[in-house]
Amino acid sequence: MMMDLNKIYEKVSRVSDQAAVKKVTSRTTQVRFSNNAIDITNTWNEELVTVFLAQGKKTFSFDLRDERALEDTLNRAVSALKGIEENNDFVSLNDRKNSYRTKGNRDEKLRLLNPQEFVNSFIDQVKPFFKRVGGVFYSRSISEEVATPFNSGSQGQFGIEFVARAFNDKDYPVQTSFMSSSDEDFPLLERQGEEIIDLSRNVRNIREGEEGKFNVIFTPLCFASIVSYTIPMASAFQVDSGMSMFAGRLGDRIGSSIFTMYDDPLEDSMINAKLFDDEGTPAQRTPVIEKGVVKNYLHNFSTASKFKTETTGNAGIIAPTPWQISVEPGNESLEDMVSSTKKGVMIVNTWYTRFQDYREGVFSTIPRDGIFYIENGEIKETWRSIRISDSLLNIFRNTEGITKETKKVKWWDETLPTKSPYVQVADVNISRSR
Repeated sequence: MMMDLNKIYEKVSRVSDQAAVKKVTSRTTQVRFSNNAIDITNTWNEELVTVFLAQGKKTFSFDLRDERALEDTLNRAVSALKGIEENNDFVSLNDRKNSYRTKGNRDEKLRLLNPQEFVNSFIDQVKPFFKRVGGVFYSRSISEEVATPFNSGSQGQFGIEFVARAFNDKDYPVQTSFMSSSDEDFPLLERQGEEIIDLSRNVRNIREGEEGKFNVIFTPLCFASIVSYTIPMASAFQVDSGMSMFAGRLGDRIGSSIFTMYDDPLEDSMINAKLFDDEGTPAQRTPVIEKGVVKNYLHNFSTASKFKTETTGNAGIIAPTPWQISVEPGNESLEDMVSSTKKGVMIVNTWYTRFQDYREGVFSTIPRDGIFYIENGEIKETWRSIRISDSLLNIFRNTEGITKETKKVKWWDETLPTKSPYVQVADVNISRSR
């Protein structure tokens, strides 16, 4: 039985000073494949209502998957509110009445795509070049409704995610990734087979990598992973808690003048585009780092009030959250980057990113799926078993080149959809992974 947002909001608003109710309905199709064959195809529907209520400065939030449980859950929430401490970080929901833009995206071809046929065609195309290939295809339709005392709205998005990992006869893997909500990107989806085959042609002279400081070319897939761990630290909640490299650095230069990164919910061709946030505030494109300078934190209404600024449309009512990332392209080509590299590495992907110091952005991560050693402008070797041990501040400060070409990517180790170019960084610290 479908839950009724308006009925739920009406009941919640009776027992609270302020309430916000969000309903998310989704339909997902998954095609999972391994060893050159489809393993399983699943389709499932989900419906989730998230309720936030405030009585004075006391706040409470809960999830609801069955409307029949509302009365009991709401009674327990009201009872809990009596015994909890005031939330001094909560000011109010956004009380400004808002209107919203309309999306202009076209996704008919993506919606009509048969997932199983696409995956089988991809496997047939690439299996002559690899010992085995596996991955996952998702198509997902999401609709979202929000109601507060001041605003209400609905928004929806359809999108496709595709990730494939292929192993050659020496068991060396390469990976490709695609994400989009726009028919304009359909030709790029059809090229995923060619991309992973072309990537595999760089594999040669496989050995363990060296230690030291190297010029590194990060592919869009790899750099997207790095920035998807970076931009959540721009949340004012993270900044206020001290768990952020951006804390105390608003207005400071922390990166190269050629590096700009946005939280970009207005990019409709990506799968997490938004019209509004959980408070009903219109979404906006927010520069987090602009030409190397920390430009903005991400705010909801309460954190904006605390920081004496304007909300950026990033509620999360408890904690502001980024929506999706755009890294501004540059002027270079990948070919020029490679040919100008005297001694460096191109890294296709990275896994298991972990932080040792959030305040300074000190992290380690394990490159995989293509580590190509470049000498005098040519790929000479393929490495394995290395680790990047460095800081995000060094990565951004030492950014020396950015390509015109960008790609939209998302996979399980990138929590946010990202549009990224290839990014060249000097003096990246590489050690052996043991």
